[in-house]
Amino acid sequence: MTRTRRLISTVAVVAALGAATACGPEEDTATGSGASSQPSAKPSAGSGGNGGNSGSGSADNGGGDCGQPPKLPAGHKMVEVAAPPSKGSMSAKDAKPACTPNDWIYRGDGKANYYLFSENVKAELATGGGATKTVPVGELWTHAGDCMTNSSAVKSPYSCSGNIYDITLDSEGKVKTIKEIWHS
Repeated sequence: MTRTRRLISTVAVVAALGAATACGPEEDTATGSGASSQPSAKPSAGSGGNGGNSGSGSADNGGGDCGQPPKLPAGHKMVEVAAPPSKGSMSAKDAKPACTPNDWIYRGDGKANYYLFSENVKAELATGGGATKTVPVGELWTHAGDCMTNSSAVKSPYSCSGNIYDITLDSEGKVKTIKEIWHS
């Protein structure tokens, strides 16, 4: 009988500790300056994202376990690639922040938009832990397509991480910069 009580007490303590540590991040790590490769950056209402969220918090007013969502730098937009990009274009949905047990993440929402790439687009792929590597845009197109159709073709230091990209557009509405957002 004593063993059973000890086992039940141990399980209860472990469960309580696990629940206490799974409540979300202690502090917001996004700085709001420059393009962040962290998955916790969220669009503000003024930068094209109206909030929207499938978790317990609201992107408009923060709250929930995630706290206040940080704002993207002016001119930046998060998108989820909807189909493998082809030469010079891609189809992508606007990505909106969603509060999850681990932090804010982005998810594509609504109808996909069609984007053209500018002639001198700057492309970056995630190499893990928030780091990126500048690559030719064709390599980014191949990577995004492989992540959608054949993830085993993706080789280190790259991995597939949800097909979420931070983009900026030029004055003609063409993609000027595109950076893969890494998250675990």
